[in-house]
Amino acid sequence: MAGYRAGIVGCGHIARFHARGYRAAAGVELAAAADIVPEALETFGEEWGVANRYTDYAEMLAEEKLDILSVCTRNHQHVEPTLAGVEAGVGAIFCEKPMAMNLREADGMVAACERAGAKLIVDHTMRFEANYVHIKERIEQGAIGELLSLEVQAVGDLGELTHNATHSFDTLCMFGGEPEWMFAHLERDVNRNRGREDLSALVGFANGVRGKLTYGGYTNYRYEGFVWEGTEGRIEARVHSGWLPRVRYWTHDQPGETEFRDGAPMPTRENDPWEAAIGEVVACLDEDRRSFSGGSEGRLALSMTMAAYESRRQGGLRIQFPFDMQDSPLDMMLESGELPRIWGRGISEWT
Repeated sequence: MAGYRAGIVGCGHIARFHARGYRAAAGVELAAAADIVPEALETFGEEWGVANRYTDYAEMLAEEKLDILSVCTRNHQHVEPTLAGVEAGVGAIFCEKPMAMNLREADGMVAACERAGAKLIVDHTMRFEANYVHIKERIEQGAIGELLSLEVQAVGDLGELTHNATHSFDTLCMFGGEPEWMFAHLERDVNRNRGREDLSALVGFANGVRGKLTYGGYTNYRYEGFVWEGTEGRIEARVHSGWLPRVRYWTHDQPGETEFRDGAPMPTRENDPWEAAIGEVVACLDEDRRSFSGGSEGRLALSMTMAAYESRRQGGLRIQFPFDMQDSPLDMMLESGELPRIWGRGISEWT
C-alpha cells in the first residue's frame, strides 16, 4: 500500500466520521482541512490533529498535493470542490451523498473524473455496513430462495428526499439491481420550521424484483426497517438508532434470530461503515479500479430521487428508467408554486 495524503473540505458533523475513517486507515495521513467558517475549522483541526488548515479549499488543493479529497460540504455544495479536486490532480474523491442536486451536475462530476482517471466514491453508507453486505451475500447464495421483493421504511423527520432518501434508493438498487419504472406520491410540508417531505414509492426492477419505499412521516422518532421476501424465506432488519440493525431470518415455518439457519452469524457492531468506506477508497487507488459505490451508483440513486419528484410533478405518472432529465423536477415545482418553499434540514438556503 502506498502512503496517501488526504484532505477534507467542510468541517461539520459528517466530516468527523470521515476523519475517524482516515485515522483507522493504514498508510493514510489526514493532512489538511478546509472550511469557510474559521471557528469550525479550528475546532475540527484541534480535535483531529490536522495542522494544515485553510478557509479556501482552492488554496488547500494548490498547496497540499492531496491524493484523496473528502467532500463534506452542504448538499448543494458538492460539485465545485469535486471538480476542483480533479483539476488539482487528486486521485480519489470521496463525496458525501447526495453527490449533486440534479443530474446535469452529477453527469459533469462523473465525466470529469473519468477524463482525469480519478476515482469517484459516493458515501452511501449501507454499501459499507457489514450487516447489509452480509445479507446481500446470503441472498445471492440463495438463503431465502429467489428474491421477490424488498421494502425500505425510513420514518421520521428526515428532511428533503435529496438529504436522506438517496440512502434508501441506493439500498433498493444495492439489492434489486437496475430499476425499470417507478410510481411515487410525495407531500411537502413544514414541521417545526424544518423542511419535511413524505414519500411513498413503488419500483419495478429489470430482474422482476419489486421494491417499495416509505419515507418521512409525522413521528417524533427515527426508524429504519428493511424486509427482503424470497421464495424460500424472509429477512427483516430494524434500526432504531445509529446504523446497527437487529436482524431476523425465517425459512418457511422455521424462525431464527440474528443468525441464518446454517449457523453463519451476523456481523456485529464492530464494523464501522466509514472505516470500511475509507478502506474502499484506498483499495480503489491501490488496485486502480472503480468502486462498488462509485459515481454511476451515486448517479443512479440521485436519478431515482429525481424520478420520484417527476412522478409527483406528473400527478403520479409511471416514470421509466433510465431517467435522464437534466434539470431538477423539484426546482420546477418550487418555481411554479406547486410545492411550498421551506427550510430543509441539511440545506443552507430556502428551497
